[in-house]
Amino acid sequence: MRNSKYVFATLWLVLLMLPLRHTLAQDTTEAVLMDPAHDRILKLHPLQMGEVYISYEKMRTERISNEFGLSYVYRGYLKSEDFLPDDVKVGGVHIRMSQRYYTSKKHDGVPLGFFHGPMFGYRFMAFEEGALDSPFEDPDNSFGRQVGRLYQNTLELNYQLGGQFLVGKKLTVEVSAALGARLKYALAKGADELLTENIIGHALVAEQNSAIFITPSPQLNVSVGYSF
Repeated sequence: MRNSKYVFATLWLVLLMLPLRHTLAQDTTEAVLMDPAHDRILKLHPLQMGEVYISYEKMRTERISNEFGLSYVYRGYLKSEDFLPDDVKVGGVHIRMSQRYYTSKKHDGVPLGFFHGPMFGYRFMAFEEGALDSPFEDPDNSFGRQVGRLYQNTLELNYQLGGQFLVGKKLTVEVSAALGARLKYALAKGADELLTENIIGHALVAEQNSAIFITPSPQLNVSVGYSF
């Protein structure tokens, strides 16, 4: 009888310990998963031409992240007679937002591996004074031609493919490519045909003071990031 009591007490103790053991194991597993899983990355994009570009990426689900980027724009580009466009001093900002779907099951919960997804952008630029100077203008203004300062607003929609990899304990490197289109709205008082002659892209609408253009926007992106 006494042995039966000991067996019953032992079984009862084991049953009580099972939920606690499961909870401790679950907590340990979560701790192991969360410790190395840096789900946020702060990035610098050093090869972005004419811009100082930083971005921030954060995971939203196990496979999907969102990235927000902000640039200070100091160079714009106009048509030229050569193969390469003319660069002009500008002041402006460039905002980018993207959603990425990561395909690797090996890196669930962290923005690492191969990815794809859409990217939206908006850019505003104010060109330097005289950016649209032309041989039709003369210093004495004898023809009454006055061209105002050039402003440009751009909307862009792209789809990107790439990969982001950990190269140190917290250092990441990303290489990606994107393809899409840009819609530009250019405004300069009295510019008329100078807009279509200088703005890069196909003119959809052209008026005396403004014009709308569309152009493809292939992109190559390289970034170095810090994950945390």
